[in-house]
Amino acid sequence: MGFWIVYLLIGTLCSAIGGYALSANAGYTFGVSVGIYGALFAAWLAMPAIWYWQHRSTLPSRTYNFFAYAGYLLFGFAFLLTSLLILRDMAWYAAYIFGFNVPSPFAVEAARAANAITLVITVLCCLYGTYAAQKLPRVLHYKYRDTRIKQPLKLLIISDWHINRAISPQKVAKLAEFFNSLKPDIMLLPGDIADDYVEATHAQIKALQKLSAPLGIYYTIGNHEAYHYAPAWEAAFAALGWRVLHNSGAVAEDSGIYIGGVPDSTVFGVSVEQAFKAAMPEQYRILLSHTPTIMAQIPDGRVDLTVAGHTHGGQIFPFNFLTKLGNSGFVAGEYRLNNAVLLVSRGAGYWGPPLRLFAPSDVIMVELWPN
Repeated sequence: MGFWIVYLLIGTLCSAIGGYALSANAGYTFGVSVGIYGALFAAWLAMPAIWYWQHRSTLPSRTYNFFAYAGYLLFGFAFLLTSLLILRDMAWYAAYIFGFNVPSPFAVEAARAANAITLVITVLCCLYGTYAAQKLPRVLHYKYRDTRIKQPLKLLIISDWHINRAISPQKVAKLAEFFNSLKPDIMLLPGDIADDYVEATHAQIKALQKLSAPLGIYYTIGNHEAYHYAPAWEAAFAALGWRVLHNSGAVAEDSGIYIGGVPDSTVFGVSVEQAFKAAMPEQYRILLSHTPTIMAQIPDGRVDLTVAGHTHGGQIFPFNFLTKLGNSGFVAGEYRLNNAVLLVSRGAGYWGPPLRLFAPSDVIMVELWPN
Protein backbone atom coordinates (compact mmCIF):
# COMPACT_ATOMS: atom_id res chain seq x y z
CA MET A 1 0.00 0.00 0.00
CA GLY A 2 2.84 2.38 0.81
CA PHE A 3 4.26 1.96 -2.69
CA TRP A 4 0.97 2.95 -4.32
CA ILE A 5 0.57 6.00 -2.09
CA VAL A 6 4.03 7.21 -3.14
CA TYR A 7 3.25 6.32 -6.75
CA LEU A 8 0.01 8.33 -6.76
CA LEU A 9 1.76 11.30 -5.17
CA ILE A 10 4.43 11.18 -7.89
CA GLY A 11 1.73 10.73 -10.54
CA THR A 12 -0.19 13.73 -9.24
CA LEU A 13 2.95 15.86 -9.25
CA CYS A 14 3.98 14.76 -12.75
CA SER A 15 0.45 15.32 -14.06
CA ALA A 16 0.49 18.83 -12.59
CA ILE A 17 3.89 19.59 -14.11
CA GLY A 18 2.95 18.18 -17.50
CA GLY A 19 -0.43 19.87 -17.51
CA TYR A 20 1.09 23.22 -16.58
CA ALA A 21 3.80 22.93 -19.25
CA LEU A 22 1.18 22.23 -21.92
CA SER A 23 -1.47 24.75 -20.93
CA ALA A 24 0.08 27.62 -18.96
CA ASN A 25 1.08 29.83 -21.90
CA ALA A 26 -0.93 28.27 -24.72
CA GLY A 27 -4.15 30.21 -24.15
CA TYR A 28 -6.41 27.15 -24.05
CA THR A 29 -9.91 27.41 -22.62
CA PHE A 30 -10.52 26.33 -19.04
CA GLY A 31 -12.24 23.15 -20.22
CA VAL A 32 -9.33 22.15 -22.48
CA SER A 33 -6.80 22.83 -19.71
CA VAL A 34 -8.77 20.71 -17.23
CA GLY A 35 -8.99 17.96 -19.86
CA ILE A 36 -5.20 17.99 -20.29
CA TYR A 37 -4.60 17.64 -16.55
CA GLY A 38 -7.24 14.93 -16.31
CA ALA A 39 -5.89 12.92 -19.26
CA LEU A 40 -2.37 12.93 -17.83
CA PHE A 41 -3.56 11.84 -14.40
CA ALA A 42 -5.76 9.12 -15.95
CA ALA A 43 -2.66 7.77 -17.72
CA TRP A 44 -0.86 7.49 -14.37
CA LEU A 45 -3.90 5.70 -12.92
CA ALA A 46 -3.53 2.98 -15.57
CA MET A 47 -0.76 1.27 -13.58
CA PRO A 48 -2.71 0.65 -10.34
CA ALA A 49 -5.78 -0.29 -12.41
CA ILE A 50 -3.82 -2.98 -14.26
CA TRP A 51 -2.34 -4.20 -10.99
CA TYR A 52 -5.86 -4.55 -9.58
CA TRP A 53 -7.08 -6.44 -12.67
CA GLN A 54 -4.11 -8.78 -12.53
CA HIS A 55 -4.46 -9.57 -8.83
CA ARG A 56 -8.21 -9.51 -8.21
CA SER A 57 -10.24 -9.26 -11.37
CA THR A 58 -11.92 -12.06 -13.27
CA LEU A 59 -11.67 -10.30 -16.63
CA PRO A 60 -11.41 -12.71 -19.57
CA SER A 61 -7.79 -13.14 -20.65
CA ARG A 62 -8.21 -11.39 -24.01
CA THR A 63 -9.95 -8.44 -22.39
CA TYR A 64 -7.25 -8.19 -19.74
CA ASN A 65 -4.50 -8.43 -22.37
CA PHE A 66 -6.01 -5.58 -24.37
CA PHE A 67 -6.50 -3.27 -21.40
CA ALA A 68 -3.09 -4.11 -19.93
CA TYR A 69 -1.26 -3.37 -23.18
CA ALA A 70 -3.25 -0.18 -23.85
CA GLY A 71 -2.97 1.01 -20.26
CA TYR A 72 0.76 0.43 -20.00
CA LEU A 73 1.30 2.14 -23.36
CA LEU A 74 -0.77 5.12 -22.21
CA PHE A 75 1.28 5.36 -19.03
CA GLY A 76 4.52 5.16 -21.04
CA PHE A 77 3.30 7.93 -23.34
CA ALA A 78 2.44 10.18 -20.38
CA PHE A 79 5.78 9.51 -18.68
CA LEU A 80 7.73 10.22 -21.85
CA LEU A 81 5.66 13.31 -22.68
CA THR A 82 6.16 14.77 -19.19
CA SER A 83 9.91 14.08 -19.36
CA LEU A 84 10.21 15.79 -22.75
CA LEU A 85 8.14 18.76 -21.57
CA ILE A 86 10.41 19.26 -18.57
CA LEU A 87 13.55 19.04 -20.72
CA ARG A 88 12.00 21.33 -23.34
CA ASP A 89 10.98 24.04 -20.90
CA MET A 90 14.26 23.95 -18.98
CA ALA A 91 16.18 24.53 -22.22
CA TRP A 92 13.67 27.03 -23.64
CA TYR A 93 13.38 29.23 -20.54
CA ALA A 94 17.16 29.18 -20.00
CA ALA A 95 17.80 30.21 -23.62
CA TYR A 96 15.21 32.98 -23.36
CA ILE A 97 16.53 34.32 -20.04
CA PHE A 98 20.15 34.37 -21.24
CA GLY A 99 19.27 36.34 -24.34
CA PHE A 100 19.44 33.73 -27.09
CA ASN A 101 17.41 34.42 -30.21
CA VAL A 102 14.43 32.18 -29.40
CA PRO A 103 10.69 32.92 -29.38
CA SER A 104 9.23 33.95 -26.05
CA PRO A 105 7.86 30.94 -24.14
CA PHE A 106 5.05 33.26 -23.00
CA ALA A 107 3.79 33.83 -26.56
CA VAL A 108 0.60 31.87 -27.25
CA GLU A 109 1.45 30.88 -30.82
CA ALA A 110 4.99 29.80 -29.86
CA ALA A 111 3.66 27.74 -26.93
CA ARG A 112 1.09 25.99 -29.11
CA ALA A 113 3.65 25.25 -31.81
CA ALA A 114 6.06 23.88 -29.19
CA ASN A 115 3.29 21.68 -27.80
CA ALA A 116 2.52 20.28 -31.24
CA ILE A 117 6.19 19.53 -31.90
CA THR A 118 6.60 17.89 -28.47
CA LEU A 119 3.54 15.68 -29.02
CA VAL A 120 4.82 14.58 -32.43
CA ILE A 121 8.24 13.74 -30.98
CA THR A 122 6.57 11.78 -28.16
CA VAL A 123 4.49 9.77 -30.62
CA LEU A 124 7.56 9.02 -32.76
CA CYS A 125 9.52 7.95 -29.65
CA CYS A 126 6.67 5.65 -28.61
CA LEU A 127 6.52 4.08 -32.06
CA TYR A 128 10.26 3.46 -32.04
CA GLY A 129 10.17 2.29 -28.41
CA THR A 130 7.41 -0.22 -29.21
CA TYR A 131 9.47 -1.58 -32.11
CA ALA A 132 12.60 -1.78 -29.95
CA ALA A 133 10.73 -3.64 -27.19
CA GLN A 134 9.55 -6.34 -29.60
CA LYS A 135 12.94 -7.00 -31.22
CA LEU A 136 15.04 -10.01 -30.33
CA PRO A 137 17.47 -9.12 -27.53
CA ARG A 138 21.01 -8.16 -28.46
CA VAL A 139 23.69 -10.65 -27.48
CA LEU A 140 26.58 -9.03 -25.61
CA HIS A 141 29.85 -10.96 -25.39
CA TYR A 142 32.47 -11.07 -22.64
CA LYS A 143 35.48 -13.36 -22.25
CA TYR A 144 37.40 -14.23 -19.08
CA ARG A 145 40.32 -16.56 -18.37
CA ASP A 146 41.22 -18.28 -15.13
CA THR A 147 43.47 -21.15 -14.10
CA ARG A 148 40.59 -22.80 -12.23
CA ILE A 149 38.49 -23.24 -15.36
CA LYS A 150 38.85 -26.84 -16.53
CA GLN A 151 37.38 -26.48 -20.03
CA PRO A 152 36.04 -23.73 -22.33
CA LEU A 153 32.49 -22.83 -21.34
CA LYS A 154 29.73 -20.63 -22.72
CA LEU A 155 27.36 -19.14 -20.15
CA LEU A 156 24.19 -17.35 -21.28
CA ILE A 157 22.75 -14.78 -18.87
CA ILE A 158 19.00 -14.20 -19.28
CA SER A 159 17.30 -11.82 -16.88
CA ASP A 160 14.08 -9.79 -16.64
CA TRP A 161 12.04 -11.66 -19.21
CA HIS A 162 8.85 -10.64 -17.34
CA ILE A 163 6.67 -13.38 -18.75
CA ASN A 164 2.99 -12.80 -17.96
CA ARG A 165 -0.44 -13.78 -19.25
CA ALA A 166 -0.41 -10.96 -21.83
CA ILE A 167 2.67 -12.43 -23.58
CA SER A 168 1.70 -15.25 -25.91
CA PRO A 169 3.15 -18.74 -25.39
CA GLN A 170 4.27 -18.60 -29.02
CA LYS A 171 6.43 -15.56 -28.29
CA VAL A 172 7.91 -17.27 -25.22
CA ALA A 173 8.71 -20.36 -27.31
CA LYS A 174 10.28 -18.23 -30.06
CA LEU A 175 12.62 -16.54 -27.58
CA ALA A 176 13.46 -19.86 -25.94
CA GLU A 177 14.44 -21.29 -29.33
CA PHE A 178 16.55 -18.20 -30.02
CA PHE A 179 18.40 -18.65 -26.72
CA ASN A 180 18.95 -22.34 -27.47
CA SER A 181 20.36 -21.45 -30.89
CA LEU A 182 23.22 -19.61 -29.16
CA LYS A 183 24.35 -23.05 -27.90
CA PRO A 184 25.33 -22.16 -24.32
CA ASP A 185 26.74 -24.82 -22.01
CA ILE A 186 24.99 -23.25 -19.01
CA MET A 187 22.12 -20.79 -18.68
CA LEU A 188 22.10 -18.36 -15.76
CA LEU A 189 18.76 -16.71 -14.94
CA PRO A 190 19.08 -14.04 -12.21
CA GLY A 191 15.40 -13.35 -11.62
CA ASP A 192 12.25 -11.65 -12.92
CA ILE A 193 11.77 -14.34 -15.54
CA ALA A 194 8.06 -14.22 -14.66
CA ASP A 195 5.76 -11.38 -13.65
CA ASP A 196 2.37 -12.96 -12.95
CA TYR A 197 0.79 -15.82 -11.02
CA VAL A 198 1.69 -19.41 -11.84
CA GLU A 199 -1.95 -20.38 -12.27
CA ALA A 200 -2.44 -17.63 -14.89
CA THR A 201 0.56 -18.63 -17.02
CA HIS A 202 0.50 -22.41 -17.43
CA ALA A 203 0.78 -22.15 -21.23
CA GLN A 204 3.76 -19.80 -20.97
CA ILE A 205 5.47 -22.06 -18.43
CA LYS A 206 4.96 -25.00 -20.77
CA ALA A 207 6.69 -23.01 -23.53
CA LEU A 208 9.66 -22.52 -21.19
CA GLN A 209 10.25 -26.27 -21.33
CA LYS A 210 12.03 -25.59 -24.64
CA LEU A 211 14.94 -23.92 -22.82
CA SER A 212 17.88 -26.29 -22.56
CA ALA A 213 21.58 -26.26 -21.75
CA PRO A 214 23.77 -29.38 -21.46
CA LEU A 215 25.30 -28.40 -18.10
CA GLY A 216 22.10 -27.04 -16.62
CA ILE A 217 19.91 -23.99 -16.08
CA TYR A 218 20.45 -22.09 -12.83
CA TYR A 219 17.90 -19.63 -11.48
CA THR A 220 17.44 -17.30 -8.55
CA ILE A 221 14.30 -15.39 -7.72
CA GLY A 222 13.60 -11.72 -8.49
CA ASN A 223 11.27 -9.22 -6.91
CA HIS A 224 8.48 -9.68 -9.47
CA GLU A 225 8.19 -13.42 -8.89
CA ALA A 226 8.10 -12.58 -5.18
CA TYR A 227 5.18 -10.21 -5.77
CA HIS A 228 3.27 -13.18 -7.24
CA TYR A 229 3.96 -15.78 -4.53
CA ALA A 230 7.60 -16.79 -4.62
CA PRO A 231 7.27 -20.42 -3.42
CA ALA A 232 4.95 -21.26 -6.33
CA TRP A 233 7.42 -19.88 -8.86
CA GLU A 234 10.40 -21.64 -7.30
CA ALA A 235 8.44 -24.89 -7.43
CA ALA A 236 7.33 -24.31 -11.03
CA PHE A 237 10.86 -23.62 -12.24
CA ALA A 238 12.25 -26.57 -10.28
CA ALA A 239 9.66 -28.75 -12.02
CA LEU A 240 11.16 -27.62 -15.35
CA GLY A 241 14.48 -29.10 -14.23
CA TRP A 242 16.08 -25.78 -13.38
CA ARG A 243 18.42 -25.59 -10.38
CA VAL A 244 16.77 -23.06 -8.06
CA LEU A 245 19.32 -21.28 -5.87
CA HIS A 246 18.02 -19.53 -2.74
CA ASN A 247 21.01 -18.64 -0.56
CA SER A 248 22.52 -21.86 -1.84
CA GLY A 249 24.91 -23.13 -4.48
CA ALA A 250 25.92 -26.06 -6.63
CA VAL A 251 28.88 -27.32 -8.63
CA ALA A 252 28.42 -27.30 -12.41
CA GLU A 253 29.58 -30.80 -13.30
CA ASP A 254 33.06 -31.26 -14.80
CA SER A 255 33.49 -27.51 -15.25
CA GLY A 256 35.60 -26.28 -12.35
CA ILE A 257 32.98 -23.66 -11.43
CA TYR A 258 30.70 -23.25 -8.45
CA ILE A 259 27.45 -21.32 -8.93
CA GLY A 260 25.84 -19.65 -5.93
CA GLY A 261 22.57 -17.76 -5.88
CA VAL A 262 20.81 -15.33 -3.57
CA PRO A 263 17.21 -14.09 -3.84
CA ASP A 264 16.25 -10.50 -4.50
CA SER A 265 17.70 -8.43 -1.69
CA THR A 266 14.82 -5.93 -1.67
CA VAL A 267 12.37 -8.69 -0.67
CA PHE A 268 14.32 -11.48 1.04
CA GLY A 269 17.17 -11.86 3.46
CA VAL A 270 20.33 -12.78 1.57
CA SER A 271 23.49 -14.58 2.61
CA VAL A 272 26.40 -14.72 0.20
CA GLU A 273 28.34 -16.73 2.77
CA GLN A 274 25.61 -19.36 2.91
CA ALA A 275 25.43 -19.51 -0.89
CA PHE A 276 29.15 -20.33 -1.09
CA LYS A 277 29.39 -22.42 2.05
CA ALA A 278 30.24 -25.55 0.06
CA ALA A 279 32.55 -23.87 -2.48
CA MET A 280 36.15 -25.05 -2.66
CA PRO A 281 39.16 -22.72 -3.11
CA GLU A 282 40.04 -24.40 -6.41
CA GLN A 283 36.63 -23.55 -7.91
CA TYR A 284 35.81 -20.47 -9.98
CA ARG A 285 32.86 -18.83 -8.22
CA ILE A 286 29.86 -17.25 -9.92
CA LEU A 287 27.06 -15.48 -8.04
CA LEU A 288 23.50 -15.02 -9.32
CA SER A 289 21.73 -12.04 -7.78
CA HIS A 290 18.76 -10.22 -9.21
CA THR A 291 19.93 -6.88 -7.82
CA PRO A 292 23.41 -5.55 -8.63
CA THR A 293 23.60 -3.73 -5.30
CA ILE A 294 24.55 -7.09 -3.76
CA MET A 295 28.15 -6.14 -4.57
CA ALA A 296 28.28 -4.14 -1.33
CA GLN A 297 27.70 -7.37 0.64
CA ILE A 298 30.34 -9.53 -1.04
CA PRO A 299 33.60 -9.94 0.89
CA ASP A 300 36.70 -9.14 -1.14
CA GLY A 301 37.84 -12.19 -3.07
CA ARG A 302 34.80 -14.30 -2.20
CA VAL A 303 33.23 -14.21 -5.71
CA ASP A 304 34.90 -14.03 -9.12
CA LEU A 305 31.90 -13.13 -11.30
CA THR A 306 28.51 -11.74 -10.29
CA VAL A 307 25.61 -11.65 -12.76
CA ALA A 308 22.55 -9.49 -12.17
CA GLY A 309 19.65 -7.73 -13.84
CA HIS A 310 16.80 -5.70 -12.31
CA THR A 311 17.73 -2.31 -13.79
CA HIS A 312 16.49 -2.82 -17.38
CA GLY A 313 19.18 -0.29 -18.25
CA GLY A 314 16.54 2.31 -17.39
CA GLN A 315 14.24 0.92 -20.13
CA ILE A 316 12.85 4.33 -21.13
CA PHE A 317 15.06 7.41 -21.41
CA PRO A 318 15.50 9.50 -19.25
CA PHE A 319 14.59 7.00 -16.50
CA ASN A 320 18.12 5.60 -16.74
CA PHE A 321 19.38 8.51 -14.61
CA LEU A 322 17.01 7.58 -11.74
CA THR A 323 17.91 3.91 -12.24
CA LYS A 324 21.56 4.74 -11.72
CA LEU A 325 20.79 6.61 -8.51
CA GLY A 326 18.68 3.76 -7.17
CA ASN A 327 21.18 0.98 -7.93
CA SER A 328 24.46 2.32 -6.53
CA GLY A 329 25.57 3.50 -9.97
CA PHE A 330 25.03 0.13 -11.69
CA VAL A 331 22.87 0.35 -14.82
CA ALA A 332 24.12 -2.06 -17.49
CA GLY A 333 27.26 -3.75 -18.73
CA GLU A 334 30.55 -4.66 -17.05
CA TYR A 335 31.87 -3.30 -13.76
CA ARG A 336 35.11 -4.25 -11.97
CA LEU A 337 35.40 -3.83 -8.21
CA ASN A 338 36.51 -5.75 -5.12
CA ASN A 339 38.83 -7.84 -7.33
CA ALA A 340 35.76 -9.21 -9.10
CA VAL A 341 33.58 -8.63 -12.15
CA LEU A 342 29.91 -7.63 -12.16
CA LEU A 343 27.79 -8.05 -15.30
CA VAL A 344 24.39 -6.32 -15.36
CA SER A 345 21.92 -7.26 -18.10
CA ARG A 346 19.28 -4.84 -19.40
CA GLY A 347 16.94 -7.82 -19.56
CA ALA A 348 15.35 -9.90 -22.28
CA GLY A 349 11.92 -8.29 -21.97
CA TYR A 350 10.30 -5.22 -20.50
CA TRP A 351 8.22 -4.28 -17.50
CA GLY A 352 5.10 -2.14 -17.64
CA PRO A 353 5.03 0.03 -20.77
CA PRO A 354 5.84 -2.07 -23.87
CA LEU A 355 8.58 0.40 -24.74
CA ARG A 356 12.36 0.54 -24.78
CA LEU A 357 13.97 3.86 -25.59
CA PHE A 358 17.78 4.04 -25.78
CA ALA A 359 18.00 0.98 -23.52
CA PRO A 360 17.78 -2.05 -25.84
CA SER A 361 17.02 -5.47 -24.40
CA ASP A 362 19.93 -7.87 -24.17
CA VAL A 363 21.25 -11.20 -23.01
CA ILE A 364 24.90 -11.74 -22.14
CA MET A 365 27.13 -14.53 -23.42
CA VAL A 366 30.13 -15.15 -21.20
CA GLU A 367 32.98 -17.30 -22.46
CA LEU A 368 35.21 -18.81 -19.75
CA TRP A 369 38.60 -20.16 -20.83
CA PRO A 370 41.36 -22.02 -19.00
CA ASN A 371 44.34 -19.75 -18.55
